[in-house]
Amino acid sequence: MAATTDPMYDTDRRRLLLAAVVTLVALPAFFFYQRSTADDSGTEVVATAPADPNVINPQPASINDEVPVDSEVPTSNRSQLPPAEAPDDDPTFMEGPIASEEDTTADVAIPAQPAIAPIRLSATYLSTIPGVRSCLTRDLESGRTVTVVNLDNGRSITCVTLLAPRTQTDDIVLHTSQFEQLADLTEAPIPVEVRQ
Repeated sequence: MAATTDPMYDTDRRRLLLAAVVTLVALPAFFFYQRSTADDSGTEVVATAPADPNVINPQPASINDEVPVDSEVPTSNRSQLPPAEAPDDDPTFMEGPIASEEDTTADVAIPAQPAIAPIRLSATYLSTIPGVRSCLTRDLESGRTVTVVNLDNGRSITCVTLLAPRTQTDDIVLHTSQFEQLADLTEAPIPVEVRQ
């Protein structure tokens, strides 16, 4: 007698049986759960009449149609929104002056240019400068009152220029107290812009 080979093992049969049982239990449970949540949420299931076979394309209700108000529905469930209004057929145009086609030029405000264009320099400090509001410069003449602006943070001070000695290697040297208003002493030299 020839031995027959069974392609399914016992564990496979058990798995298939378990999957069938879970499917048979889960599908009806899911169906009844969906129906119970729809009923608990207060939505009303309304049975609709079968469609009239003589009507080919039923027309949807327009916004001007009146909807009958059921007197049994509590006022708390009624909508508090105002009734919808139909849009106007004619467009509305705003009234106002009409621009002249002749005058096509525009006035542009241009700020006044400084007497001397801003100069970008490197600034450092020294505590032995004569006068707290003085600054030693190599490229500007003495006696000018200039504004020194720190390009890193936008802070500014004013000082009176003095001609720098020939041994000075920095572009502009400020008094220590003036430099502290622009930046921390550890940041020296700093990039500055000198404006008049």
